[in-house]
Amino acid sequence: MAQQHTVAQGETLLRIARQYGYKTSTALYNHPSNAEFKALRPDPNLIFPGDIINIPPKKEKFMPLRANSLNTFVVQNEKEYFRLQIIHEDGDDITGKRIVLNIGSQTIDTVLQSDGLIEVELNNNDALTGSVDLYLNEGETTPTKSFAVQIGNLDPIDTLSGVQGRCNMLGFNCGKVDGVNGTKTKAGVKEFQQAQQLQVDGIAGPVTKSRLVYVYGA
Repeated sequence: MAQQHTVAQGETLLRIARQYGYKTSTALYNHPSNAEFKALRPDPNLIFPGDIINIPPKKEKFMPLRANSLNTFVVQNEKEYFRLQIIHEDGDDITGKRIVLNIGSQTIDTVLQSDGLIEVELNNNDALTGSVDLYLNEGETTPTKSFAVQIGNLDPIDTLSGVQGRCNMLGFNCGKVDGVNGTKTKAGVKEFQQAQQLQVDGIAGPVTKSRLVYVYGA
């Protein structure tokens, strides 16, 4: 009988798989016992707290070997990446702007390409937290913008914390991601609605949530 794992805040499918001795997330995601979970989460990179994942028992594999010959084995090992895209709110060109990322045990000091996309391979067992510093003006020694990142901590859009998290990452300050519809959250939602030419009421209704998913990309 398969063991069950309940997804907690901040977990990724790959790290759950590694916890139970699997090398890849697909070993769990594509297993027949997780067909219902796979249908619920068509993107394995977007899983949410409370999701139930079945952990099938590992089976020993026996491979026939050739005597007096070289036997070659290929071991699958999935990699984990952090991806971030920077877009200037005024539409200005961000090509060549300096960005410094501190992700887990790594520090990456580089410049943005024209698409604003940064991709970093994560080290195994690194903490999924970090910070991003942007230097938008030439010669700056102090970041123009700084923000913290928590990989795997984005809640579903149908939760207020999911709305807060997306607004914050898009630059519309909703304050602490706590699921409380306070003054800062309402102000941040209003700013987003105004920028998207929606009805400005500070309420994250279906239209606002749909636009948030579209703009954020998830």
